[in-house]
Amino acid sequence: MSVLAVKLRRDLRRRPAQLVSVVVLVMLGVALFGASYDAYKNLDSGYQRLFERYRFADLTVSGGDTAAIARAAAAEPGVAATAVRTVADVPLRMPDGSTLVGRVVGMPAGAQPAVDKVKVLKGRYLHASAPTGVLAEKHIAGHAHLRPGAKVAVWHGGAWQQVDVRGTASSTEYLWPAASRQDALPAPGSFGVLFVPEPLAEKIAGTSAPNQVAVYYTGAGRGHAGRLDAALTAAARGHGAGAAVTRADQPSNAALAEDIKGFAELAVLFPLLFLAAAGVAVYVVLTRRVARDRVVIGTLRASGFRRRTLVAHYLATGLAAGLAGAVPGVVAGVLLAGTVTRLYGDAIGLPETFVSVRAATVAAGLGYGLAAGALAALAPALSAARVPPAEAMRGIVPSAGGRGVLARLGRLGRLGRVGRLARLGRAVPAGAWLVLRGPSRQFRRTLYTMTGVILALVLILVSWGMLDSSKATVSRQFDQVQRQDAELTLAGPAGPGALAALAATPGVRVAEPSAQVQATVTAGGKAYSTALVGYRPGTAMHRFLTPGGGARPLPASGVLLGDAMRGRLGVGAGDRVTLRLPGGRTAATTVAGFVDEPLGTYAYASLAQVDAWAPGTAAGQGSGAAGQGSGGRRDTALVRFAPGADRAAVEHALSARPGVVAYTDAHALKHTMDGYMKLFYVFVAVMLAFGGLLAFTVLFATLSVNLAERGTELATLRASGVGRRRLARLVTTENLLVVAVGAVPGLIIGRLATGAFLGAFDSDLLAFHADVRPATFAWSALAVLAVAFLAQRPGLRGLARQNLAALVRERSG
Repeated sequence: MSVLAVKLRRDLRRRPAQLVSVVVLVMLGVALFGASYDAYKNLDSGYQRLFERYRFADLTVSGGDTAAIARAAAAEPGVAATAVRTVADVPLRMPDGSTLVGRVVGMPAGAQPAVDKVKVLKGRYLHASAPTGVLAEKHIAGHAHLRPGAKVAVWHGGAWQQVDVRGTASSTEYLWPAASRQDALPAPGSFGVLFVPEPLAEKIAGTSAPNQVAVYYTGAGRGHAGRLDAALTAAARGHGAGAAVTRADQPSNAALAEDIKGFAELAVLFPLLFLAAAGVAVYVVLTRRVARDRVVIGTLRASGFRRRTLVAHYLATGLAAGLAGAVPGVVAGVLLAGTVTRLYGDAIGLPETFVSVRAATVAAGLGYGLAAGALAALAPALSAARVPPAEAMRGIVPSAGGRGVLARLGRLGRLGRVGRLARLGRAVPAGAWLVLRGPSRQFRRTLYTMTGVILALVLILVSWGMLDSSKATVSRQFDQVQRQDAELTLAGPAGPGALAALAATPGVRVAEPSAQVQATVTAGGKAYSTALVGYRPGTAMHRFLTPGGGARPLPASGVLLGDAMRGRLGVGAGDRVTLRLPGGRTAATTVAGFVDEPLGTYAYASLAQVDAWAPGTAAGQGSGAAGQGSGGRRDTALVRFAPGADRAAVEHALSARPGVVAYTDAHALKHTMDGYMKLFYVFVAVMLAFGGLLAFTVLFATLSVNLAERGTELATLRASGVGRRRLARLVTTENLLVVAVGAVPGLIIGRLATGAFLGAFDSDLLAFHADVRPATFAWSALAVLAVAFLAQRPGLRGLARQNLAALVRERSG
């Protein structure tokens, strides 16, 4: 073993860069795994701690006899607490005059509720001595600069009524400020929540009793939450309840859970690419080292070394490389995990973040690094043990043995058997013949390089493709699906007179009515809570894109469902579904078809159908969203501006019109989506940078091994009179040719991988389509060619410094 230890030290001193590149890849893979996976676990456990501390509801039931529902729920085993409250969506006017459709949530004055507590950040909690004192949820407070003492106007009773801001607060219900499950990305300032005394909430909603029940489970009850959810929902519907929203479907939690789910999947997939690349590099380095050491291995075997000793020697090299990369990778991952957790928490406004070091993640990181090195080294180690001593000691024999494709072509040409093709082969210049013959003679070596190219292209194209796809998703939603420029919430129904007045506003081209009501679509015992949206036939405000890629009109009867409901409910076109509507109403209808939209999963019907199913009520009388409000209908007007209109002037004119109580700029939502995507763009940019580093490291490892293996051959050419520059050009051309050939499967696999990575973020809330621009494929291939050109430069410089006489003597014996 001391002889092999000396050999290993000499090998490392002779060509350390190849194994160092392997160590770097392992370190990056393990560090990325540790940082991303621990950050995911930190966030997930942090959410659970917040949910427990502030008693986040496990089930929220709206409508019906709330007192009876609360009593029945409290008596159910597994329920820790219940709370009744009033929730309503109503227009709000901020101190600067801006308006929005916000939400008021009733809470007991003087004491926190038993379920869905809030954390007061500034000011004081609600008190009976201040009947109009409210708490502003931190997102709207930050946007509108609301501080204790500020005044906000609430629309109710047909007029604006002022309330006083006593403080600001955060809530586990609104960690992400989602108005509903289908409206998970509201523009800043387009939605806000006020926590108000329960008597004031009932007055604003126009009700005489609470309209919502929040239920919190015990730990044991949460263990069988599915059964408990079903039992409580069935009991609540027996008391006339409408929507029942589980913790998993609660809008804020659902949006964050989908984000965390994608984070968790990428936390495994992305590091695996680096570890796979490290494995390929280890395999290439050790395989070629075994081939180069054939004479040494034969001598050792003839001297009495056992096969298992040689297997252990080469296996130890892979394990050493894996361990050398895994240890600093684990340390870097632990340090980065806390940073990523805090950055993510700050980005979404978490009130508290929790960071911890997990022994399981450290052990997994070390295990991944060792496994990558060991598995990659196993095949070369076994190959070394199988080398027959007598054959190995004869010297180096070309692995192709003259069986390469071009070698056979050359023999056929000399024998005159292929006619014109043979003459063409003889006409090929010697330099071009050398370039073409090299990859075919050592086809295994060529495959190693191509594998490195494929891995590099996968990561580069995944990064670039995700960027393209995210931009295409935003464009698809706001340029093709949603066609309105603004949405107006009216104090009354959007009748012909009101629409005509809006259309007559300077800068407005057309105005249309719309209506939205919360609904639960049920079929075959399955249910999906969404919003039922009504448009007039032939609407110019919305395009209904089909899953096949076309567009279809709004049907006169039946409903169009978001494509995600096809799988969720197990229904198809022509099937019957039931709509559960606010107030205990139900409507049976037919599925007219499905639509494929990036944001949300809605149900669409004609205005006439919506009017028949849910008769219109005045806006502001307690309309709700996704089970979070009372669930009443909201009538709106959608407008499109004339080309070249001054958007700010049109907004001011429309907001000042009588009867307009809230204005939402559709373009602001698009800008918001672009803003939210900036975090995604940063992540993709990091991936792209790491992808370039991976490409360089893998190609450096494979190309440097190729050059080292061919050192004697290339030195002989130099000794025969081939100049350095010409030899460098020939080698560069050969390498780039192999890289270009490997780029073809790399682009195909990279395109497939882009779809798989986007699938990690795909849900009923946000649907990505893999949409990669043709230019991206071209730039990705050029990027890999450029990286390959740079990666081979150190090897070419090393080749130029080699001792020609020593290399020629090595070839001769």
